[in-house]
Amino acid sequence: MTKTVFAILVFLAMHAHSTAQKVWHVYVFVAEECPVCNYMGKPLSTIATKYQDRVEFHAVFPFKNSNYKTSQLFKEQYEMLTFETLLDKDHRITKQLGASVTPEAVITDDTGAVYYRGRINSAYYAPGKMKHSAVKNDLDEALAILLSGGTVPKPWPTPVGCYITMDASR
Repeated sequence: MTKTVFAILVFLAMHAHSTAQKVWHVYVFVAEECPVCNYMGKPLSTIATKYQDRVEFHAVFPFKNSNYKTSQLFKEQYEMLTFETLLDKDHRITKQLGASVTPEAVITDDTGAVYYRGRINSAYYAPGKMKHSAVKNDLDEALAILLSGGTVPKPWPTPVGCYITMDASR
């Protein structure tokens, strides 16, 4: 093999490695009967549409009463049909990703490393208390930062919503 061919192969290998992109995952913890989740359905649908070609979206249902039928109805009603449904009755995913309320968003890469855990946006500042002014779109901003190669600064914004209760015996 000539030096020129070898140099081209090395360049191509290095270039392919440097342009390899992470696969991002957004896990959104939702509950069919949580009013905050109901409100966040449309903003989540908008974010998923915006990033669907570069991010995988998952709707995690961490409550015992959730099932495939109720989760599908929720996703249809709030235009979240592109989200993969994950029923998490045993709270394995909830514990692994550290979620505590619905709705709460967690962004990971393929290795499971967490790059963001927090609210979808700032529309709710306390349970049952909505803002009537400009809303900060935290999840959208976090994805934009990560997709541009940056790091989402901490502290991440605390989510507001319905608490996920876990069975202490598990």
